[in-house]
Amino acid sequence: MSSVTVRHDLRDRFGPSRDQGGRPTCLSFAASDAHAAARGQPWLALSCEYLYYQAKQRDGLKPSAGTTTVAIQAALEDDGQPAEIEWPYLTSLPSNIDDWLPPAARTLYRRQFHTTNPGFNQIWAKIEADIPILMSMTISDAFFTPDERGVVDAWEPEQPTLRHAVVAVATGECAKSRLVLVRNSWGNTWGLSGYAWLSELYLSPRIQDVLNPY
Repeated sequence: MSSVTVRHDLRDRFGPSRDQGGRPTCLSFAASDAHAAARGQPWLALSCEYLYYQAKQRDGLKPSAGTTTVAIQAALEDDGQPAEIEWPYLTSLPSNIDDWLPPAARTLYRRQFHTTNPGFNQIWAKIEADIPILMSMTISDAFFTPDERGVVDAWEPEQPTLRHAVVAVATGECAKSRLVLVRNSWGNTWGLSGYAWLSELYLSPRIQDVLNPY
């Protein structure tokens, strides 16, 4: 079985992988980590909880229903987010949603995320230009279990209701196929310590929204 040849790798801009648990907060995690990477070193984990809360004030959806890229963009630009330590991530929402309120943050970091064309070539080019990319996509069963190389390479029907957000952080090649490495928010037991390679075959038809934090 062919191994992966890494071309351009931005993983050193990120801290340890994080875990969203059972909540629909992947977009908040991906945006928070892309934002933190764009701020530069040293790594400062930013509050996913705060960003998710502010996005929910805009999207018109239930707190349990996930959020949108438009709401995340507005929250990052207008409200910003504090360090993770100021409002640590909650494994579940309070039983009384009125108790779900952000603390008074000491420092808020803001950033404008720019919409980028949602194509594999565009994502590849951005990574090669030193820019990690926030990407929402549809996923399928293969995404849940990368192989022993950390690769997801499968021809499976799209499942439009299964949507997820990740950060594209590296380019690579395997047996003449192009791969993009993504940083997930399912903890360090998924893939390669929280990362996995997605083949062009698998990723290209599944790309939805693409945001550039630079």
